[in-house]
Amino acid sequence: MAGLHFSVFVFVVGAFALYFFYLIWRNFHRARIIEDTPTAKVRSAPQGYVELEGRARPLPDQPVFAPLTKTVCLWYCFKIERERRSSRSGSHWSEVESGRSETPFIFFDETGECLVDPRRAEVTSIVKKVWYGSSKWPDVQDRLGFFGGLIGSRYRYTEERIETGDVYLLGWFDTVRSTDTSLSEELARLLKSWKQDQPALVDRFDENGDGRIDENEWQGVRQAARRRLIEDRAERSAQPATNIMRASGRDRYPFLISARPQQLLGDRYRRHALFALLGSLVAAGFLAWMIAVRF
Repeated sequence: MAGLHFSVFVFVVGAFALYFFYLIWRNFHRARIIEDTPTAKVRSAPQGYVELEGRARPLPDQPVFAPLTKTVCLWYCFKIERERRSSRSGSHWSEVESGRSETPFIFFDETGECLVDPRRAEVTSIVKKVWYGSSKWPDVQDRLGFFGGLIGSRYRYTEERIETGDVYLLGWFDTVRSTDTSLSEELARLLKSWKQDQPALVDRFDENGDGRIDENEWQGVRQAARRRLIEDRAERSAQPATNIMRASGRDRYPFLISARPQQLLGDRYRRHALFALLGSLVAAGFLAWMIAVRF
């Protein structure tokens, strides 16, 4: 093997070995967090990184439909692939479209409920369907199952779902009140919205009738906006707070949503860590053999 080819090959195998080492840490880290984090209840959950177990349902006014099967669910992930045929490489599947749900849903236990924002979550589902068809988006007649792939269908559909029922969560828990935003921030937003409707603003606050808001009149605008906000915040302060589970934004605190109970989920991550360990040993051994034979 030429020197350049050998260097490239060593680099690729070394990169695989490092990637497997990363997967060992990543999966083992998640397994340890699942095992070491105490399970909390919604009512008494502290602000910050918590673990919850309970049930979940869609928002009443925002039902989620999985795009391929049109099934009502809490969360979905889908992929559409098209079969490509080549005289050189044979047939292979290439992705033409994919997506995942970002619509919040409601988690609840016997003590209360919280809103779950699934964006940036690492989701483990139980329901997974793979089938084949002849059009980009599946129809009823396209659900041919395994044998559809043997009779020349051109598309493969994959859909994963979490449905209404038991759910495990590990993520960042916040209790948000409508009055958490500072008065100055709300005042700035309200004044900006008023400025966008200049005719109404002039009609309300142009005291001298010159068709514009001068500096003195603008002080009246600010005072009126402040009075309105104080009254509005007084009403909102009586409203209940909203609990939200979301991503922390830091890899050391992964956001996990699972339809599997925590024991099975922890075992799953440990198995993945073991497979990564075996892969890293194979890659490292092959790399050592290559270097030994070369030199």
